Amino acid sequence: MKNLRRIVFLSLASALFFSSAALSAFADPPGRAVHLKYMSGAVSIQPGGVNNWVAAVANRPLTTSDRVWTDKEARAELSLGSASMRANAETSLTLTNISDDMVQVELDQGTLNLHIRHLFGGETYEIDTPNQAFTILKAGDYRFDVDPNADTTSVIVWHGEGEANGQGPGVKLKSGHQATFTGGTSLQNQMASAPDPDGFDDWCRVRDDREDHAKSYQYVSADVVGADELDQYGTWRTVGAYGPVWVPAVAPGWAPYHDGHWVWVEPWGWTWVDAAPWGFAPCHYGRWVFTGGYWGWAPGPVVVARPVYAPALVAWVGGPHFGVGLSFGGGGGVGWFALGWGEPYVPSYHVSQTYFQQVNVTNTHITNITTVTNNYYVNNNNTTVVNNNIQNIHYANQNVTGAVTAVPTRTMTNSEPVAKAAVTVPASEMKNASVVNAAAVAPAKTSVLGAKAGAPTATPPASAMAARPVVSHATPPPKPVPFEAKQEALAKNPGRPLDAQTEAQIRTNIAAQPAHAMTQGAPAGKTGAAAMTQPATAGKLGGPAASTPANATPAASNARPVPRPGAPQPPADNANAMESKPAGPATPSTPANLAGRPVPRPPQPGGSSTPSSQAPVANPNQPAAVAHPIPRPPQAGNSGNTANNAISKNNGQPAATNDAVKPALQNSSPSTPRAPQNVSMPHNPQPQRPSAPAPPQHQAAPQHHASNPKPSKSEEKSEHKGEGR
Repeated sequence: MKNLRRIVFLSLASALFFSSAALSAFADPPGRAVHLKYMSGAVSIQPGGVNNWVAAVANRPLTTSDRVWTDKEARAELSLGSASMRANAETSLTLTNISDDMVQVELDQGTLNLHIRHLFGGETYEIDTPNQAFTILKAGDYRFDVDPNADTTSVIVWHGEGEANGQGPGVKLKSGHQATFTGGTSLQNQMASAPDPDGFDDWCRVRDDREDHAKSYQYVSADVVGADELDQYGTWRTVGAYGPVWVPAVAPGWAPYHDGHWVWVEPWGWTWVDAAPWGFAPCHYGRWVFTGGYWGWAPGPVVVARPVYAPALVAWVGGPHFGVGLSFGGGGGVGWFALGWGEPYVPSYHVSQTYFQQVNVTNTHITNITTVTNNYYVNNNNTTVVNNNIQNIHYANQNVTGAVTAVPTRTMTNSEPVAKAAVTVPASEMKNASVVNAAAVAPAKTSVLGAKAGAPTATPPASAMAARPVVSHATPPPKPVPFEAKQEALAKNPGRPLDAQTEAQIRTNIAAQPAHAMTQGAPAGKTGAAAMTQPATAGKLGGPAASTPANATPAASNARPVPRPGAPQPPADNANAMESKPAGPATPSTPANLAGRPVPRPPQPGGSSTPSSQAPVANPNQPAAVAHPIPRPPQAGNSGNTANNAISKNNGQPAATNDAVKPALQNSSPSTPRAPQNVSMPHNPQPQRPSAPAPPQHQAAPQHHASNPKPSKSEEKSEHKGEGR
């Protein structure tokens, strides 16, 4: 009997193990990415998993763990469709978590303006700073200022509502109010009326109004990222069965997915970055059709719960006979063409069948998605996608003259401009070619960094650095596995990102290595533990270990160090350093607190404002916020060319290219919190952008603090409209 119980137990344990393994193998990627929409001045990014900063390129998709730095006199705009984030000069932020239900941003220094048009059911926005973690409770307009010298965080709620959390009772903030937090994470604050908008706020408002009133939203889902850019670069036409089709103003002979470059962005893999200022939406949503002698973009259903982002909606061309007659040189080549109306997109990354259906039905018209799924996306027990039937699809664009683009594999690997390296693909070559599952090209580090790899970037000088805690209310995900640690595994199955099981095994292997093996900047060619690009504690990789429950609160030792461009990486043994640390004397280019001196506490703001709390006692019933020691951003110094650092004279709108123009109306330092004033914000008419459809019912609602009041009916309605300033 005892043996029988043992057999039954082992059988159940095995079943649970394989079930969980199967589920983890199909951990779907998020249905959205952040669009790096607009830049002026020198802007740098650090993709997750690498230790290098690189000059940012417009239209590059960003995701979890990516970092952004705006240099002196620079600005950047990031779009999520239902929301926009804009960073002023000398701002450092990290996209801590970008998922379907969470947007968590780490603001270490500078100014961030957040405009949320719509909150889906179960969706949470959280802005983490050194003094507090602010959770957005309603759609609206918000501003955050972090002063690294004074150890203060200012939060302005123009319209909306949110709650700040730290080491005391949460602090609610409603429309028309400002709170300035001091005293570390104690939530000690000074409350006042929202001040008048400055030049940066005016610029943000002009950008919001322009996007909210875009005509293209008559034909496109309100949450298709980048659709507002279509208005000034093309026209809409109604074409037969396709319905509304957008026709770009391009030169004769143009074809989609030809002017741009490829980058490796996980968890999706090979991702297209279009060179046109309008190129984000038409390359990551919908389908391209060739009709009447011209190309048009068919966006798919207008009324859709949430359109699903794709890295590139193309079919890959390859096979043993492809490229024999083409001049690729050594290393071979790869080709692709845009998917047409109703043609299924088969991801090269590991996804569930539910994801496969959603990424297709939200982007084009498919009559019977179940039949399509059964024919073109079947998974076997080894989690390998069996989709050989894709060769039997009649691809409409495959035979269009000039539609197929082919380049040497090194062009993809090095993220080089495709148009310069593209070779002509004659019709005779396509007769011997076949449609394949993925571009069989293994990524390199240059593939992750993108087109500007190796080019000069904004690298302000930095000397001594002091770690500061950044408060998080929601548990951040583990930081990504360093690219060098998994490059060898990626090369074994080129063109496909690793599944969750393989990544977990690499994490386990890294954790098992001695702590001294986890060095920064591993030599070229090294993989495994020696390739760790960021400091970590043995047995941990920037988050809870594999055996830690998902909802557990990580200790401060699991902090995510956030370096800045040109700044030295902090050693692993300093990961838990706090605000002040002994160091050498400050230099003229280094603030005192960056040189290791104690951070002074500023006096309380004056005026008629009254403090709402003075060093409140921690509430034992409230979960403690998570603190992440983070190196301070560098003092910006010799950045790139400042002659072009300006804002468009066209009423705050960008020109046809991303040329920067000189900033105007900047009334205060971007890294200094605004002084509270007892004034009220003027009310503007509601934006005309179509409200998003009702969210799916299966999404769970976020669990906010128990004391959150239930919004009134009028407030609930405003969430679905979005509010202008």
